[in-house]
Amino acid sequence: MITLEDIKFLKDVEVEVRVELGSIVKTFEFLLNLNEGDLIPLEKNIEDFLTIYIKNVPFAVGEIVNVNDRYGIRIIDLIKENV
Repeated sequence: MITLEDIKFLKDVEVEVRVELGSIVKTFEFLLNLNEGDLIPLEKNIEDFLTIYIKNVPFAVGEIVNVNDRYGIRIIDLIKENV
């Protein structure tokens, strides 16, 4: 089993972390007609859990939280896949 001590040399390595709020498919015309202040509806509800990706690989599931007037993601569960 690998311990944190075994991989401490990796602590300064930067990795991309991405959280996808949702997606839609719209026409190019829809995009051309967007104006400042317009809303783009997504398929997810505000209560839905979000997937957190590291290097485009699903890593965890989280929820949106507000802490000191800033948005963040609370980790709900780690995604464990068989390697």
